[in-house]
Amino acid sequence: MTVRVLLMSSDLPVIETLCSFTDQIGMQVDLCSDVDSATRRLCQSKYEAVMVDFKKTLPALEFVKKLRGMTANRGAIVLAILNSTCEVPSAFRAGATFALVRPLPSTIMARTLKASYPLMILEKRRYFRCSARIPVSIGSDSRAEFVATSINISQGGMALATTVPLPVGHRVELCLTLPGTLAAEKVSGEVVWSNSARRIGIEFFHLPRPVKERLQAWLADRSGESLPKEALWTARIQPD
Repeated sequence: MTVRVLLMSSDLPVIETLCSFTDQIGMQVDLCSDVDSATRRLCQSKYEAVMVDFKKTLPALEFVKKLRGMTANRGAIVLAILNSTCEVPSAFRAGATFALVRPLPSTIMARTLKASYPLMILEKRRYFRCSARIPVSIGSDSRAEFVATSINISQGGMALATTVPLPVGHRVELCLTLPGTLAAEKVSGEVVWSNSARRIGIEFFHLPRPVKERLQAWLADRSGESLPKEALWTARIQPD
């Protein structure tokens, strides 16, 4: 489960410094030199983290604000590379998660990545979809219970193949047994998309905590990636 990072910078020393650390962790970094190209990348791909060089402060601030409004990437961890400590408050108001101020001391860089990497993994897992073909019982107030077949499952929902059409917005009750487990899981959801190929997308809501934890553990086992042992925390790193 490789973490994908978008780095927006045209400053070669900054790029070299950041890439030297991300290479050690094994992150996949896509480089963009300006706001327009970075925005296009965000519209085309999902990233777990975005590193934004604030060399041009105002465009960078607007870029971060725009990122937070994008459906696919609004949850990305944002690391702001600032010119001075005076920019820290505005960077966080715009939506930055972490901040570093030039120059980039290696000790602070390492500490920041240590804090941010587990959060990137969590963001990755939120969108991880595991292929699974299992029967799913679907019931609702307006329709008799029927059985569909899952296509994939994520923490937030699942895609299904069904012969019974369901409109977008229709609320359902699902009952399924995850492969390799014994207990049947009961969850509530809502149809959020449907297509002519008789495929529908269900978004889960109000998952009971035990069900949510079992689903997260099941997906983690299949992602091939365990969380780092470091404690998870959100930090706002400033220079010592």
